[in-house]
Amino acid sequence: MVIQIDDNLSIEVYFDPRDREEGYRDDIRFRLIESGPKDARLFKADWTGFLVTAKQAEELALALQQAATDSNNLPRANALKVVK
Repeated sequence: MVIQIDDNLSIEVYFDPRDREEGYRDDIRFRLIESGPKDARLFKADWTGFLVTAKQAEELALALQQAATDSNNLPRANALKVVK
């Protein structure tokens, strides 16, 4: 699955059995992909990726879901009051 963050940044997450290596449990790919002008990028390469375990992927999914719930539950008008 690819999630487009903005015009120049996307996140790709997928499982590919070819990423499995004997003795390692991380086989879920997490990749940050950047396009656009090189001088405006966060990373030097076109993409930066790493592998996570199934447990780490589940924890990441839970953390993202919790953050989304928290964000959705706080009206935008109140956001500045909480930060100050």
